[in-house]
Amino acid sequence: MREPQWQNWLGLFLGIHILISPWVIPSTFSLAPASMTTDIAGAVAGLTLVSISLLGIVAPKIWNDWLKYMLGFGLLVTPWLFRFNDNIFFDLSFVFAGMLLIVVSGLAFASRRPETGGE
Repeated sequence: MREPQWQNWLGLFLGIHILISPWVIPSTFSLAPASMTTDIAGAVAGLTLVSISLLGIVAPKIWNDWLKYMLGFGLLVTPWLFRFNDNIFFDLSFVFAGMLLIVVSGLAFASRRPETGGE
C-alpha cells in the first residue's frame, strides 16, 4: 500500500514558493529587487526541494523524508548564513518554509508504516 502523499505535495509547493519568491515578493510589495545571493539561494533551495518532492511523489522512500528534513534546517539558517539584509520578507519566507518542512517531514516519519519483507 502506498504512503500518504500530502507531505510530498506540500514540499513541492514550498519548493516552488522558495524558487519564485526572490522575483515575486519585490514586485508584490513594491520593494527593491532581491540581491544576487537571495536569487541564487532561492533557486538552489527551491529546485532541490522540488526535485526531492517530485521523487517522493513518484517513488516514496524514507530517504526523501530525511532529505526534506535536512533541507528544512538548511532553509531555516540560510538567511543568516548568506546575510539576507535586503528585507524581512525573504527572511520570513525562508524561515517559515524551513520550519514547515521540518514539521511536515516529522509527520511523514510518524505516519510511515514499518516496511515488511513480503510486499
